[in-house]
Amino acid sequence: MKKKTKIIIALTLLAAIIAFAVYVGISIYIGNKNNVVEQKITTADAQKIVDETFSSLPTSTALCSKNHINNTEITVNELEYGNKKNITLSCTYKTVDIYSVISENKNELLGINPKKDNGRTKSATEVQVELTKHLTSLFDEAKPVSGKIDIELYEINGKLVLYLDDKVVNTSLGGLLDAIALIKNTNEIEVNGEIIDITANNTLRRGVTQGFELSNYDSAKPDTSIPIMRTFNSLKDQFYRNFIEKARWQYLTDGLTTTLAITALSLILGLVIGFIVAIIRTTYAKTGKLEIPDAICRLYVTIMRGTPVMIQLLIVYYVVLAPLGVEKFTAAILCFGINSGAYVSEIVRGGIMSVDQGQMEAGRSLGFNYISTMWYIILPQALKAVLPALANEFIALLKETSIAFYIGVADLTQGGLKIRSITYSNFMPLIAIAVIYLVLVLGLSRLVSMLERRMNKSDRS
Repeated sequence: MKKKTKIIIALTLLAAIIAFAVYVGISIYIGNKNNVVEQKITTADAQKIVDETFSSLPTSTALCSKNHINNTEITVNELEYGNKKNITLSCTYKTVDIYSVISENKNELLGINPKKDNGRTKSATEVQVELTKHLTSLFDEAKPVSGKIDIELYEINGKLVLYLDDKVVNTSLGGLLDAIALIKNTNEIEVNGEIIDITANNTLRRGVTQGFELSNYDSAKPDTSIPIMRTFNSLKDQFYRNFIEKARWQYLTDGLTTTLAITALSLILGLVIGFIVAIIRTTYAKTGKLEIPDAICRLYVTIMRGTPVMIQLLIVYYVVLAPLGVEKFTAAILCFGINSGAYVSEIVRGGIMSVDQGQMEAGRSLGFNYISTMWYIILPQALKAVLPALANEFIALLKETSIAFYIGVADLTQGGLKIRSITYSNFMPLIAIAVIYLVLVLGLSRLVSMLERRMNKSDRS
């Protein structure tokens, strides 16, 4: 590339970066100057939003929560507009002290007979139905609690959204979340003076808490910044949740180590198989000897090159090696090595056949036998010619190993999918896998290019 062209490209990139930085700066400045709620509402409007939000909290089957929220009063008294696109609602609440009811009656609630009359174990739903009426009567007799609480209302994309964190929900609903946590963490109860271990009875605890389940609220504080900053903050939060939190990045590093190990060992196996097959086939082509081994090698190459590597992996492991007790890691190495050997054999065979026949005759005239001539004269020349192609085969092999997760190998792809299964996030884990493979391939491609230039320079000299 000419120097002038490089300068033009560099200046264009610099101008684009400066323009983007200016755009972001102006957007942030304007966003900060206009960070006040645009909609003006009354206490009646705010009260309607509060009532609708709280009534939507219980899940469809949480009958106790529905009854409890219907009997809870949250009254909006004053509004105060903030500078973060928020409105602070000063509220009073009156509700039932659910935490006291649950804590005082937990032995009775968790001490019900887990078996039906026919001896079958009750399901969590059956336990819930049995307890709902009893809990409702307990709540009707419970003492009320009241107090004051501030609830935030945020304007997001032109819509007013009530922000409910765990503290607001727990306080305004009489310790509901604390009561649920109490039931979930109770492992022993006292029945008729006897201590009973219920650690393993998750169905019973689930049946009790199922009547109080809540949904439709997020305890994470809403992001009211400008769109470009919201996108950046969202990406930052996703990055933290997928990789930093609980050191989940280790799934990728451990998987990368496994991927590189499989690739390196498969390459060694593929080179050994490839050279052996190539020598057998070229020997038959040049001398007519080794006819049966040549037929076997041709069949091997045809099968390996004519069937998908994923199908080969599944057959090698599940059909051939798993019944023998061979580990998944070893099975992956064998499969990829055997598959790579077929391609290496064709590359090396082409290199050997490209060496002039006179080289073989010259070697034999000097007193070398066929094997010595092949080893000392033919193969070095052939290897020099096919080295870049072998390096490209190594790159292809690296990418092919990404399917090792199909048999449960904890490789790089499996590591990313593990993170995805934990965080339920698709973007970050999959992009991370792709970027790591891309960096590896670009690095190897750079080395191949350097190798080719070095060999070309050696040929010219």
